[in-house]
Amino acid sequence: MPSEILSGIDGLVSQILLGFLFVVAFIGLRAFLFWRRIIRRRQEIERHKDAGTIGPTGMLQGATLPWHYDKLAQLGTGGQAPMTLDQRVLKPSIGVRLIVLGLCAAMVYFVNQMSAGEMNGFQVAEPGAYGTVMIVICLLAAVNGVFYIFTFETRYDRDMLVVTRMMFHRREYRWKNLWRIADDGAYELQLFFEPGGKAKVLKHSVGIEEFKDFALAQIRRNRMANA
Repeated sequence: MPSEILSGIDGLVSQILLGFLFVVAFIGLRAFLFWRRIIRRRQEIERHKDAGTIGPTGMLQGATLPWHYDKLAQLGTGGQAPMTLDQRVLKPSIGVRLIVLGLCAAMVYFVNQMSAGEMNGFQVAEPGAYGTVMIVICLLAAVNGVFYIFTFETRYDRDMLVVTRMMFHRREYRWKNLWRIADDGAYELQLFFEPGGKAKVLKHSVGIEEFKDFALAQIRRNRMANA
């Protein structure tokens, strides 16, 4: 009898040990694949830096937009950006505006249904204090999204880049200080200036291809000037 108990304990310990080793191996494999992806991303970033082309923004690149949203956001991005005096003016494409307006309309509809105590024809509980706070946050987010996307603009000429957000937040950058351009994968191009910091430009803007060609030309010019 004792030998059967010891045998059962040994079997249980073996199963626990096997399970533990499996978990460790699985975690180790995931860590290895993650580290390899980081190394490859770093190599890709360095390759684009050396070539003066547009690469990822950083090691942990953001996810790209779903293809249907990306296709819609690209509507109206072709052609040249309009001119104001001697500056090109980039503004969000009609596709981006439609997406933002659609999401905000859906959010307002949801809030209205919750406030009325009804959801798709079914009665729901009153929102209460917590629900009211969430409703207010949703409405503020909707207003902020519309205001942000309809007031965002990027201006540039041969000497300077000017990015304006929310009408009041305005920053200027000198092209002669540009050394790198990166794509965050979803929404923005990031331009790195030294000195000057980082400028963010909406990818889905009218005239964005011409803008990218112009900015890449500035990088080449700066490298030749500093060679």
